[in-house]
Amino acid sequence: MADSQLICLDDTHVNEKVTEAQARFYYSEEQRRALQALVAKGEPGYRERLQDGQLRDFLSTRELRALPAAWRRYDAHLEGGGAGDGGVSLAYWPECSDTEVPPLDLGWTDKNFYRGISGVSLFTHPRKEENAPHLRQVIREMIQQAHRIIAVVMDLFTDRDIFQDIVDAAYKRRIPVYIILDEEGVKFFLEMCKCMNLSSFQIQNIRVRFVTGVGFYMPSGKIKGTLASRFLMVDGEQVATGSYSFTWSSFHIDRNILLLLTGQNVEMFDIEFRELYAISEEVNLYKELNIASPFHSGAGISELRSSTVSRKMINPKYSLVTRPAPGEMFWASRQRQESQGKLERNEEESESKKRLDQFLNDLITVEQVLPEILPPLENLGRVNRSPQRFLSFFHRDQKHKSKSRESIRDTKKDEDAGSSVANGEASSKQGKRFGSGFFCRKAKQPPVMRTNYFPSEGLSRKDEFRTD
Repeated sequence: MADSQLICLDDTHVNEKVTEAQARFYYSEEQRRALQALVAKGEPGYRERLQDGQLRDFLSTRELRALPAAWRRYDAHLEGGGAGDGGVSLAYWPECSDTEVPPLDLGWTDKNFYRGISGVSLFTHPRKEENAPHLRQVIREMIQQAHRIIAVVMDLFTDRDIFQDIVDAAYKRRIPVYIILDEEGVKFFLEMCKCMNLSSFQIQNIRVRFVTGVGFYMPSGKIKGTLASRFLMVDGEQVATGSYSFTWSSFHIDRNILLLLTGQNVEMFDIEFRELYAISEEVNLYKELNIASPFHSGAGISELRSSTVSRKMINPKYSLVTRPAPGEMFWASRQRQESQGKLERNEEESESKKRLDQFLNDLITVEQVLPEILPPLENLGRVNRSPQRFLSFFHRDQKHKSKSRESIRDTKKDEDAGSSVANGEASSKQGKRFGSGFFCRKAKQPPVMRTNYFPSEGLSRKDEFRTD
């Protein structure tokens, strides 16, 4: 519920009447009934209702002609519409709907916390100073210097030079462009586009949508409003707003002002644009300009969506249901980005988990190859051991070792083997002189330095394999 409805539920609440003299005066039931009489019976019925309710006239002659023309029945798209005092429609109290909010499918700026240094600059037409830039020059320089996004909200957009800069930014620099127009200004915008001979590649990164005003709701129908906002936002860091419209007349003939805002002043315009985009409806440029769409049927560009129920997304009394916190909106684009991030993280976690499981499985299932244990060097003197057999142990592991380490280790082991063989031969000869080889002792002799790894050729094969 809205705050005003919650206050009415309080037992101690006294419904204070807000008069027209007070600044916070906004809505009057008597005025609504007068408007209903104007739509149903014309200006005579409106005057009669003012007299019966003792109300003062609150509409101008221009409004007396424009408001009945802007009135539409809630089922006007089904029956053709028309003014009258038909029965009460259920659209006066709209219920929940499954209408989707259009996402910002081309991406959006990530400037959520810090947007740079805040500043305000004022430009006018005609110029106050000779060196001051023209209004259109300020707009075109902002578009030409854009890097991330370009967002336009305009009531009337017919300036070809400004739109050509937007097309170049979207086509050549691949910058996402979002344009929101007033419903009545769409036909003039399309006339300009048809005169520029655009191709499908030039408008591929441009999204055009339209909205209407807030409107005035009555039981039998609604008085449609218009979009009067005008601003250009670039990269989420700069906003140009004011009375200047993107038309030739507004630049050359009319008197206008333009405010250039930077820094945190841009935050409210960022929120306003996303809310307008959420309740907007699509303008299919490919269909309107008779251009072949590069997308398949239904892919790339979404279908037209009704904005009747989407407006509830920004209504304060639905904030507790549709939004996680006051002042924030639950955007479909943010949902999609978060889901994509979760999928990527899950894929990374699953891949790392697979690698860990495979490693642990290999530790259990893969057969461990243990290195062969070499005999001690003291046994080299025994009869059935020869230097050739000893050296053969070092050559069995050649296929499991690298060449660099193998060469270093083999040289060291071969040197030790040569010295051991020499000592073994000397001890065997000494034992034969003094007695049996079983009780002999090795004579203490200085180590013999030999460069040859194998025994000398003079040693007979019979002595080499002889047993005691």
